[in-house]
Amino acid sequence: MIVLIWGAVFLVSVYSFAFAVTIWKQKNKAGAIVVSLLSVAVLILPYFTYIK
Repeated sequence: MIVLIWGAVFLVSVYSFAFAVTIWKQKNKAGAIVVSLLSVAVLILPYFTYIK
């Protein structure tokens, strides 16, 4: 079950980071930074909520 949770978290994070790259290429740097921070939060928060 843990592997399934981390797999889903990883996929969401990769998708969010790819979206941030797309936003960066469209010259929306502030939006790309916020989405990148959200992507990092998606990686960190499940550790504290589901696993620990």
